[in-house]
Amino acid sequence: MMLRSQAKNIDPAAAQADPRQHHKRKQADQLDGPKNPTEPAAKKQLSKGLTELRAHISGFKIDSTKRPSRPTRENAENLPPPKSSYVDPCPHYDYDLEEAGNPDSVSEYAPEIFDYYRAREVTFRVQKYIHKHPELDIKTRAILIDWMVEIQETFELNHETLYNAVKLTDMYLYNSRNVDKNTIQKLACVAVFIAAKYDERSPPLVDDLIYLSGDRFTREEILAMERNLFSTVGYDLGSPLSYRYLRRLGRVCRVDMKSLTMARYILETSLMIYDYAFVSQSRQAAAAFVLAMRMLDKNHKYEWNPVLEKYSGFTGEEVMPLVEHMNHIMHFATTKWNQLCSVRQKYSHEVFFNVAQIPLIPDTLKAVDANTYAPLPAFSYP
Repeated sequence: MMLRSQAKNIDPAAAQADPRQHHKRKQADQLDGPKNPTEPAAKKQLSKGLTELRAHISGFKIDSTKRPSRPTRENAENLPPPKSSYVDPCPHYDYDLEEAGNPDSVSEYAPEIFDYYRAREVTFRVQKYIHKHPELDIKTRAILIDWMVEIQETFELNHETLYNAVKLTDMYLYNSRNVDKNTIQKLACVAVFIAAKYDERSPPLVDDLIYLSGDRFTREEILAMERNLFSTVGYDLGSPLSYRYLRRLGRVCRVDMKSLTMARYILETSLMIYDYAFVSQSRQAAAAFVLAMRMLDKNHKYEWNPVLEKYSGFTGEEVMPLVEHMNHIMHFATTKWNQLCSVRQKYSHEVFFNVAQIPLIPDTLKAVDANTYAPLPAFSYP
């Protein structure tokens, strides 16, 4: 009855004129509840604790002067990074700025991509491991890599697949023990198989790899080895590759295809060298590039320059000793390991500009013996 009496007091014309005002007034009435003007309102009493607090702070004065805020743990991540002391060695040349209109160069992301590669190199670092495998030596590893190059040529796989497969092989041997000569060939098959699935549109089949290995393994053994390799290397296949760094240097220096192919020949030959598994991928690429430029120069006088320093991240003093050693291993692989000829035959083809037939620069280092090259200079990593 009370609701009906209240409804009778509402002006129908006012409610029809502005229904929203009526709705708001109705909500306010429901929130406030029915009020009785004859009933006295209850007095609000302050709590004892609040009264004491007001008494204590009554004489307190607040200084409104702004003070510099201190970074806390919560906002530390939002602070801008500290300014680097990096000085551009070649400020007048910016390859990515010049290529800004070329979508194939991805110039807006390229510097950050290669900075990310450099930061990731430590994650995939490999250290000396041959002592963990009594049946293996550096010559056995070189023979294995030579065979992997043959597999890459047989299936016409990308070069990135070959470099990734070699890296997976080194990482597995570094993180395992007592791998025998029979297992290492199965390991190479699986490394190529995984790298091909990572990089290729159409990777080779398991049966094809079994055929190339002379039917030494069954399908079940290959798949079991694949699971073993995945778990040993930690399921991370995104290793920075020296081949990618080399292509970057070739682009920023704007060299022709023959010069880049010469550098690829040197870099691919270095895959067979055991000690090069412990050298930074970016440093290897820089050294192979400089050595290729020297070999193609009539006077062999190509020197380190500010453009290379800017885009490789190394100074000349950090790379030139490796250039000298790379030239040494080119002589060593050609004379001492001349039976390992897959790389040399591959780059003797006209498709690769016959770069393997270009004369080498005179060697300044001496090999220890027929199976041991000169020791590698000590480098920081990367």
